[in-house]
Amino acid sequence: MNIEEIGPKLSDVMDVVPVCEGLILAKISGEVLIGQTLIEMDHSIIAKSFSKLFEADLSNIDKGNIQDFTINLENGAIIAVRNDDHMLIGLLGSDGKSSVGLLVRQLRNIMWN
Repeated sequence: MNIEEIGPKLSDVMDVVPVCEGLILAKISGEVLIGQTLIEMDHSIIAKSFSKLFEADLSNIDKGNIQDFTINLENGAIIAVRNDDHMLIGLLGSDGKSSVGLLVRQLRNIMWN
């Protein structure tokens, strides 16, 4: 994954999904590479939390590793998508709940294409 190519793609996501409040690109280990949010947040804590979630052992289901998460919160949602080495996390506020599907599709396109 070329980080220089990802920056413009993240800007495009913010244009396509204007209710997106932030995006964080990190290594699957939780090391933040790019983080931009509308309000001050500790991007590394968010990335490390999702790194742990992606490590969850669901082998008894026999369907493979976790590829993405959508977590609905009281005042918004968090979407995280991973590939082999990186994860991309998108944040939506309460006004963005109707845009969850659109943001998921945008993040998947970046991570899996």
